[in-house]
Amino acid sequence: MALNKSFLRKNKESFFSIALFSFAISLILIFSPKDRKFEFEYQQNKVWQHEDLFAPFNFSIDKSADELKRERDSVLREFSPRYDMNAAVYAKVLDTITCALSAHFGEECPKKNQGEFFRNHNLGYFYQTLQRLYEEGIYDVKRPYKTLVIEQGAQRSRVLFTSVHSLTEAWEILLNSLPKKRQAELKPVVSHLLQANLFYNETHSAELKERLLAGISEKYGFVSEGSRIISRGDVVNEETMNILNSLRKEYEAQKVTSGNKFFILLGQLILIFVAFVVLFLLLSFTHVRVLRNRKYSFFIVTIVVLFIAMAAVTMKFELISMYAVPYIALPIIIKNFVNRRVAVFSYIIAILIIGFLAPNSYDFVFMQICVGSVALFAIGNHYERSTLLITAFVSMISYVVIYLGFSLMKEGSLAAFNFIDILWFAVSCTLLLTTYLFIFVFERVFGLTSDLTYFELADTNKGILRELNEKAPGTFQHSLQVANLTEAALQKIQGNVMLGRTAALYHDIGKLKKPQYFIENQSFGENPHDKLEPEESAQILINHVIYGHELALKHNLPLQLSNMIYSHHGNSKAAYFLAKQKTLHPNQVDESKFTYPKFYMKDKELAVLMIADVVEATTRTIQTFSHEKIDEVVSRLIDEMIENKRLKNFDITLREIEKVRAVLIEKLVNIYHSRIAYPPQTTTINE
Repeated sequence: MALNKSFLRKNKESFFSIALFSFAISLILIFSPKDRKFEFEYQQNKVWQHEDLFAPFNFSIDKSADELKRERDSVLREFSPRYDMNAAVYAKVLDTITCALSAHFGEECPKKNQGEFFRNHNLGYFYQTLQRLYEEGIYDVKRPYKTLVIEQGAQRSRVLFTSVHSLTEAWEILLNSLPKKRQAELKPVVSHLLQANLFYNETHSAELKERLLAGISEKYGFVSEGSRIISRGDVVNEETMNILNSLRKEYEAQKVTSGNKFFILLGQLILIFVAFVVLFLLLSFTHVRVLRNRKYSFFIVTIVVLFIAMAAVTMKFELISMYAVPYIALPIIIKNFVNRRVAVFSYIIAILIIGFLAPNSYDFVFMQICVGSVALFAIGNHYERSTLLITAFVSMISYVVIYLGFSLMKEGSLAAFNFIDILWFAVSCTLLLTTYLFIFVFERVFGLTSDLTYFELADTNKGILRELNEKAPGTFQHSLQVANLTEAALQKIQGNVMLGRTAALYHDIGKLKKPQYFIENQSFGENPHDKLEPEESAQILINHVIYGHELALKHNLPLQLSNMIYSHHGNSKAAYFLAKQKTLHPNQVDESKFTYPKFYMKDKELAVLMIADVVEATTRTIQTFSHEKIDEVVSRLIDEMIENKRLKNFDITLREIEKVRAVLIEKLVNIYHSRIAYPPQTTTINE
């Protein structure tokens, strides 16, 4: 029993990872469709690479989307909308115009014999024109069709749209029927008195249109069971493409039996399991600390499952394209919390799993992997909002270019180029702009710190760093130099650059408590340590990591940052004051009082910070700078740290340490390069 408990305790992280990955696989299986997948991949104008294909059952051939669209457009062009003619409108308008003219002539409005009234005033042609216009019809809203059907009671008549009139046309015709000598006089009298008597019958028109469109057959042929569809080596032309699409549709639409459903589920389980095993192995061999950290492993698995779920949900709705999901946000988010390599691993695995579900899997996987890689390259290590906008723009261009390539390859022309697909790409790239909002949410949910937060904390014009600059300017300048060295070294060994740089800026904030006791802040006056015992001086030096840790927690700095502040001296000793104690009080030496507190961090970022801190501080003491001298000092310091096992427990290899050594030497040589000695100059003042 004790052995079992010990085994479980030693391997608890491995068991957690197994449980986490198993839970993720189960969730993905829930979201995955349980329909059968057509086993063949094919593209138009490409060679059929599979064995000869025979029809496994009888099925009808569907018309292509273009064919159906052409037929629908043809039907709609010949469609005649329904209009109702209201005979009462003419009588009403005639009475209104007659009364208006009677009032103009100073007469009573005649209730009968309006035709005689118009003839008496030489307006007989005007009266006849008015009557003719209403017999032909005046419509309220024009529809883009050649003919229309006029319904008047039980009577129906089909007429050309050109034989009826709009209100504007009828008004012009009616005014021109007035005697020319009297047009100026009578136009204001009868102006705007016309009304439409043809009204669009939307209900009848819609019903008729639906019946006509429903009469269009979506099939145009039939394939018998056992018929040869295509042979190996044949080119998939448009006709064969329609047959293959019809077979795929029929095959995937067939009801799945419980036995088949079990095997479909088993196949999905195997593929998803293999994908997660690959992700697990990649992380195990390259970033094992990510797997050991429960927060990071839980975060990575969660975001992968989240994007797979979003893709699966969009595939259940025909109105939403799966390309609307901002897949390229996944690697950008993970990169902000971990690093670019883990982001790429996770992204590729997620896209491969989604590819199992997506139609035209090759197109989808190729496009998403290429665009995601371009997006990661475009965003780089910059975290301004404008950078995300540029990344979205570059991603959109990449989508369009790749989509154009697929369209040309399939059709040999731009016939397959669909602007609706481009619109969905635009939606995806627009949603990408919300990435930083999701980073903020993930920070709060998982208790992690992103590079964006470190980027904001690295602003030296506010907070503790501004106070450090004002109260301990020497320490501040030292921190700036250490930050630059740490950043350059971490870039070389693929570490977390923003974490390392920010930790370097904050690593000595504990010196704010007694800045005058640290040599970089002392002027040319006396050293306050000259009046103290070595033990007391050592405690002041050692306490700066303790106070720095407390100050970081007080200002709510990320826990990893505060731990690096506490641990940046490792298990080293205050060597100068220890040696002084041995000289002054050889019988009263307690080395524990000269040793920095224990630490338990293993991050390579801390190892690089420790090296850069020691190297920068020591090289300041060199009297005469040269490439050889700097090389000798840096190499000696790093070798001493390795020999004293100060770097033993860190996740950093000797190869990486050698790269750090080379970068630091190069940077320090550039900083302390020799300068030309300018001759003294004299200034003459002319009075």
